[in-house]
Amino acid sequence: MEIRFFDRKDIESVADVLHDMSRHYNGDNASPRNVIYRNLVDNILGPDSGVRIVVALVDQRVVAVAMISVLYPAPKERAQLFMKELYVRSEWRSRGVGEQLMRWIAEYAVAHNCVRFDWTVDAENTGAVEFYQRLGATNVTNKLYFRFADDQLQRFSRQ
Repeated sequence: MEIRFFDRKDIESVADVLHDMSRHYNGDNASPRNVIYRNLVDNILGPDSGVRIVVALVDQRVVAVAMISVLYPAPKERAQLFMKELYVRSEWRSRGVGEQLMRWIAEYAVAHNCVRFDWTVDAENTGAVEFYQRLGATNVTNKLYFRFADDQLQRFSRQ
C-alpha cells in the first residue's frame, strides 16, 4: 500500500471513493457522481480550500482518503492538524488501511510541528468511535462543538 498526498492523476479514483462515501452515509439521498466530481474539482481542490487530500492506494487505485488542514494558532505557538474526513472503501475496511492512514497523518503532524491532531466523529458511528479508541485516541469532553446549519446559517448571515 502507498500513502501520499493527492496527485491530479488520482482525481477519478478519489471521485469514486467520495461517491462511495456519499452512498454509504446518505443511501438513496447520495449525490450523483458528477456532482461529487464537480465539488472535488471546484471546492475541495479549489484555490480557497486549504484542504489537502491524503490517499491510500493499492495497485494505483485509491481505496481510502483523508482530508486534512494545518491550522494556526495552536498552543505553544505551534500548529494543529485537523482531519475533516477519513473514509475507507467498505471492501478495504478491517485490513489496517485506516490505521496506516492515521499513522501517516500523525507522522506528518509531528514533522510539521503540530501540537495536536484533532477530528470529530458522529457519536452514533460506533464503528468509527471504537476504531479511534482502539488506536488510543482521547475522546475530548471539555470542548463543545457549535454549528450554524442550512437555514439557520442563512438567517444569521443576514442579521
